[in-house]
Amino acid sequence: MRSKSFNRNLIIALGICLLAPVASHAGADKNDRAEKMVLNLRVGKGSTGFYLLESARYSREVETNLRKALFQVREVDKSYAKSRGRPDDRYLEVVAVKISQCQDKAKALTEELENSNFALRETIKDTLLQSPGK
Repeated sequence: MRSKSFNRNLIIALGICLLAPVASHAGADKNDRAEKMVLNLRVGKGSTGFYLLESARYSREVETNLRKALFQVREVDKSYAKSRGRPDDRYLEVVAVKISQCQDKAKALTEELENSNFALRETIKDTLLQSPGK
């Protein structure tokens, strides 16, 4: 005959054995979800990587537009100076310098955005490779 304490201990032991895999599986789901969240930072519409790439694309477009604007201002300045009989004068030089400065800043921004995207990808890769349990 078994005692009541033996039966109680047996039930507790069986309960622990049955619930232990469920508890460890619940923790794995949290880790898997967290890893997916980290991985999703770089892929998919609306992710950080998406926004960085879109911003870099817009910045390259700004660079192109500024290059066109600078060319246009310089050509108009040449024509205007020639029409006034003073072909060596530059009436719109201040504007040309400002546009040139903006062009340099746009190039720097594009490079920073591309570097940020590269750093994001590398950091995500390193984070997932160094995660515990892998």
